[in-house]
Amino acid sequence: MEIQKLLEMRKLIEEKISQLQRELEFYTTLLTLLDKSIGEKSFAPPPKPEAVEEVKGRSGEVYASVSTYSDYLYIKFKQPVKLDGLFKRFFLDKFLQKYREEDAREVRQGSIRQEEVLKYEIEESNGEAVGLRIYNYRTEERKREILRVLKWTLEKVYS
Repeated sequence: MEIQKLLEMRKLIEEKISQLQRELEFYTTLLTLLDKSIGEKSFAPPPKPEAVEEVKGRSGEVYASVSTYSDYLYIKFKQPVKLDGLFKRFFLDKFLQKYREEDAREVRQGSIRQEEVLKYEIEESNGEAVGLRIYNYRTEERKREILRVLKWTLEKVYS
């Protein structure tokens, strides 16, 4: 009788080993697929802008370059812009905030979704803006107005 129990235990152990080997194959295959997917995404070329233009002052000096992508504008300043002056108080806190408030009203009315509200991210270094991304500008008219007011603001900041 004791030999019978030992044989049953042996059989259970063999079945468990077989099951674990199948699981190991499954997870190894899954890991390979994940690695392949990660590799493809990490080496994907960065998106190309749809358009690139310059923001120039009255005398022709270039203040910034603006790259237009499908869902955001990327503004790269030629010279860093202080974040404790006119640029922040007027352009960010007053002008862009006006669009954010309009968009929030449209969300409440149900005409746009929350993720479509204008937002921005500042690239900064040592308390100065070196770049700015403006997401969800949504219309060409808004884009033109943003760039017009940016030009005016930068003329005042750099003068």
